[in-house]
Amino acid sequence: MEKKFVTRFLIQSAALLLLIGAAVVLADPFYHYHAPAGGLKAVANKAEYQCIGTIRNFEYDGLLLGSSMAENYNDRWLDEAFSCKTIKGIKSSASTMDLLYYLEAAYQDHELRYVFYNLDLFALSAELKCHFEDEGMPLYLYNDSILDDVDYLFNKDVLFEYIPYQLAVSLKQDYDEGTSYNWAQYKSFSQEEALRHYERPAVSGVKDFGEDERAAINANVALLAEMAGAHPETEFYFFYPPYSLLWWDSVDRDGRTQEYLYAAGRAAETLIPYENVHLYNFLAEEDIVCNLNYYMDAMHFSADVNRWIVEQLKEGGYVLTAENYEEEMARLGRLVERMTEEDIKKYFPEMGEETWDGPQLYGS
Repeated sequence: MEKKFVTRFLIQSAALLLLIGAAVVLADPFYHYHAPAGGLKAVANKAEYQCIGTIRNFEYDGLLLGSSMAENYNDRWLDEAFSCKTIKGIKSSASTMDLLYYLEAAYQDHELRYVFYNLDLFALSAELKCHFEDEGMPLYLYNDSILDDVDYLFNKDVLFEYIPYQLAVSLKQDYDEGTSYNWAQYKSFSQEEALRHYERPAVSGVKDFGEDERAAINANVALLAEMAGAHPETEFYFFYPPYSLLWWDSVDRDGRTQEYLYAAGRAAETLIPYENVHLYNFLAEEDIVCNLNYYMDAMHFSADVNRWIVEQLKEGGYVLTAENYEEEMARLGRLVERMTEEDIKKYFPEMGEETWDGPQLYGS
């Protein structure tokens, strides 16, 4: 009798586990196995868990890559502007190699017509490595092994939180799939909000900008150039996002202004010669970067700015060329000097003689 009970218990337990696993595979809220099925919409709101699945399993020919600076683009804006189907590859504070991991994954099973790449200056000087493991990313969703899929298939949060949420949101008639990973609707953008979220760092002085820093930037830029050169069939739209004057103030006080100006110029010099590369400079758009009402903190701007950037990508405004990029980088240097020496005093009038010793271009 006892043996029959144990046998029955084991059979029922196995059946329950099979049912749970099957439910997760069918619903698949992280799109690890397939795109949305049964007429469900793609509910993408957790980039570290969903980006790699959407990149591997969705149908698209346009890929938007970037850090949190790129989350508030509506995919449909790019679809309409470039007659393509776009998804996002997003990672907070992404390094170059983080984003190129996504891009290489996309190329495995997709033919990309467009890559829209938010080119952060801090990523251009970052360490040459992928940070997924260091930052606790769910590697069971990223690797090719099925042995650790148990972490996904029998996960109570997946079963009782993410699947119900996916179903509830997907069934909303007004849900817009283009708003993947978007957080702007929950934030306020104003001068007061930007200043409230800005913790002004102490002055550390001008750091040595030497061969190690140059080598890191050169290596990151070389990776981007190599990827563009390897895929002439893809049009690459790189763009520098418009950081606010508060961000440049923090960079100045941290002694990294010369490093970031070099990064911007070096990337321009290297990428512009490629026929399939289009590089846009929004760093020096004064009407935006000097107006804190567009920001919620020193970096992150409102969706109105995101929409404006898409319009410029389509219309060809703010493009850097072989003929104008040196002057545009010089103009950026002059603007940064003015913002960090003069404009910032509007918000911090107590500022003394703490600023940097003038702009140096990328080649100096």
